[in-house]
Amino acid sequence: MAAAAGNYKRILQLLEKWPIDKSKVGGRDLGEFLRNYINTAYKENKFETNYKYWDRQYLAIHKLVSNENKNKYRRLLSSSATGLTGEQCHEVLSNEFLEELKKEERSFLKKLFSLKKDTE
Repeated sequence: MAAAAGNYKRILQLLEKWPIDKSKVGGRDLGEFLRNYINTAYKENKFETNYKYWDRQYLAIHKLVSNENKNKYRRLLSSSATGLTGEQCHEVLSNEFLEELKKEERSFLKKLFSLKKDTE
C-alpha cells in the first residue's frame, strides 16, 4: 500500500506543474482529465496491482508536462496544418468559441427548417 501511495503522490505532484486551462472546463482539459483519471484509479486500488504500468504512466505524463517533444523537435513555422497559429488554435478550441458555433448552427437549422415550411 505504501508503494501505491508513493506512486500516486508522485504522479499528483507532477500534475501540479500542469495548469488547468480555464477555457476548457467541463472535462475538455487534458490536465483535468488526467487528474480525475488518477484519482479514480487510486480510489479503485489500481495502483497496488500494476506498478510497472504506473511507472510508464508517470514517464509519459512527465514528457507531456515538461514539453519534451516540443523542445526536442523545434518547429520552424509558427502556424499549424490549418494555417492557424498556436494561439488561434487555442481560441478556436475554447468553450466560448464552441458555444458560439452551437448557437450559429441552431440558427442555421432554424432558418433551414423555416425555409422548408415556407416551400410546402
